[in-house]
Amino acid sequence: MQSRLERALASSPADATELIWVEARRGQESNSKRRRDSYELQERMVLARVRESGRSGLNRTSGCEVSDLERAIRQALAQARLSPPSPPPLLPEGAEGALAPGLRDALWDPELARMTSGRARELVQKLSDRDETVRLGWAEGRMAVAASRGLRRTAQATSVWAAVTAGRGPGAGIAAAAARSLARLGPANLVARARARQAPDEGAAEAPDGPVPVVLSQEAAAALLEMLNRRAFTSTSFHHGAPFLRNALGTPVFHAAISLRDDATDPRGVPFPFDLLGSAKRPLDLVERGVFLTPALDERLAVDLGRRPTPHLVAPDEAAPSHLFLLPGALPDADLLRNAEGGVWIGALDPVQSHDPGSLRFRTTARGVRRIAGGALGTALPDLLWEDDLRALLSQGVAVGSEPVTVPLGDGLFGGITAPMLFLDQVAGLRKAV
Repeated sequence: MQSRLERALASSPADATELIWVEARRGQESNSKRRRDSYELQERMVLARVRESGRSGLNRTSGCEVSDLERAIRQALAQARLSPPSPPPLLPEGAEGALAPGLRDALWDPELARMTSGRARELVQKLSDRDETVRLGWAEGRMAVAASRGLRRTAQATSVWAAVTAGRGPGAGIAAAAARSLARLGPANLVARARARQAPDEGAAEAPDGPVPVVLSQEAAAALLEMLNRRAFTSTSFHHGAPFLRNALGTPVFHAAISLRDDATDPRGVPFPFDLLGSAKRPLDLVERGVFLTPALDERLAVDLGRRPTPHLVAPDEAAPSHLFLLPGALPDADLLRNAEGGVWIGALDPVQSHDPGSLRFRTTARGVRRIAGGALGTALPDLLWEDDLRALLSQGVAVGSEPVTVPLGDGLFGGITAPMLFLDQVAGLRKAV
């Protein structure tokens, strides 16, 4: 494929040309009876982006022969000729520099590259007992970027993710994780974590009446962070909403315990060395001790804010953090539970919905809920409906655990969210789900 990109690039009549090729194979198997929990599919995308006489154009195709690439370049040129003049594109600082050293070895797992539906099904069945549900997903992908300015990037990556539910009633044990390799995921350890969170079969207690302290599992904390990321840190959220953050750059917006970093170079997450257009990834602090520093910046938002773009393009006109870390605190998880005595443990949030792009209000169902008693997980509670404001929750009475877990973001191949447990003081928006 690299050879085809080079041939098409050499034949391009445009002043500047970029070709991006992404190909992926994904699959998932489960012992659930729901048919949609098992699938296998393949995807391919080639993006041609050109600049001619001060105008830009782009075209997408699924074809990968040289003739398909040349046709995409011609169609991008036709679009450029009809587009208004625009300034030359801005590049992130250090975009064409060297990739993070040693990262390539952390991207690829030969065992996952050989994964099939049959082998995944055998593994799921081996891991699960009666009244347990295991979903195992895997992917392998390849990406290449070739630009007439001399930039060349290639990478191949694998990823694996799993979700386990131990038990079927209230207080079920829930655990999930994602990684670049099966060994790093540790499927057996994931199942053990779900079983340890399962409540004894003693029936469910009453839902809380009034405000209570809440401890979110790593998976539940990551679900809220995914909503925060989508609503607050992407360039799209700034173009179309998030007004309180637009006016809050450089000021405290959350509790000082909250520090958020996007780091695609950290092998503890789901790393990847460059963004869609080949810019070298680098760590970027989004929130430091509660102070909002920056969102991900595409070219248009960078010009608007008077800054340089950041290497986070997930589409030609959209930048998004894809490797989000909630930085862990110094408090052991056991102390987090002791500090929430009499409160509520939440194992998972599904789904997290937010219908107002101008705020961080959300609605979700809390699952795997248990009372916290004696510094440990106690009696099961029913599933709870939770409606609240995430900005307010993260602004007061917050503590962060010390043991993070990574869960997949989006398609699971190119990103993830890594979070420890999260303590929230005096949560009032919980009630029994109908």
